[in-house]
Amino acid sequence: MRYLIAETNWDVMSLAQELVANGTLLTRTDRPEDLLHYAKIGHADLILIAADQMDKRTVSMDRLHAASPASPVVLVTNAVSPDAMSGFLAAGADAVVDCSASVEEVLARLQAIARRGHGLGRPVLQYGPLRLDLMHRRAHLGEVRLKLTPKVYELLEFIALRPGRLVTRENLLTHIYGLENEPDPRVFDVYMCNLRAQLSASGGAVDIETARGAGFRFVAADMGTGGIAA
Repeated sequence: MRYLIAETNWDVMSLAQELVANGTLLTRTDRPEDLLHYAKIGHADLILIAADQMDKRTVSMDRLHAASPASPVVLVTNAVSPDAMSGFLAAGADAVVDCSASVEEVLARLQAIARRGHGLGRPVLQYGPLRLDLMHRRAHLGEVRLKLTPKVYELLEFIALRPGRLVTRENLLTHIYGLENEPDPRVFDVYMCNLRAQLSASGGAVDIETARGAGFRFVAADMGTGGIAA
């Protein structure tokens, strides 16, 4: 998943470092007002901003939700009081995270919020023999763990979270590389070929279809079950 984060104080900067170490993709800025622009040009599974940076003149909760309606907005604060917590939520925040809690708790809370934006209650996504462990960023086909590089895993996770939906090449590249320079198109083709080769062992139970000139679709024989592991 990719989070959009405004690193405006040491608490948020430290949280960003922990997220990177955990393998989470980040689009980072040190200017809160940039969040609105970045939210419009690229999908974010979560938007993170320090609570003290909310300003109706520049970055309001309404503007963030309007810029990216599907992205939960999480305020980061330190030792928040119950009254302040209630006020933030009443103002439109999807959640408030207290960064004075343990790193493990904060990371788990953020991922839970992000995946619920995709309708997932648990950190496991399953379609037939394909199982994705969203927390540990691993994929298995049956009992065999797929040997995926981080970028190929991100490609699979992004498209598997949107089963049956058309995903453009640009969507995938923006998700994997963010605002960085994108690679030679042939590199992306290698990633896709590698992923398809590994999924071919499913015997057609899961596959990635190409819509010529449009993009790609993740398809699975049991898509009607919603893909959520029991």
